[in-house]
Amino acid sequence: MKTGTRRGSSFGRLVVPVVLGAVLACAGTVSAQPQSQPAAPTLLRPPSSNNTTSKPPKYRMYLTVLLIGGLMLGANAIPSKRGHQD
Repeated sequence: MKTGTRRGSSFGRLVVPVVLGAVLACAGTVSAQPQSQPAAPTLLRPPSSNNTTSKPPKYRMYLTVLLIGGLMLGANAIPSKRGHQD
């Protein structure tokens, strides 16, 4: 009894349509873009600095540092063991 041979694997039968579809989709988007002449290069300049912002008061910065430092020291001072109750 002669059986026919299968041409290709099931992996190949699944991959080929996906790859062809991806190639056709990319080719369709590339060709759909309008062809235009490149514009003349424009000279870009950095924005001018208008230093209108005021500097923050120093006492606020120092108070913030002291507050964060105090919170860190306070959290470090909390005992982690309960003594004889463990």
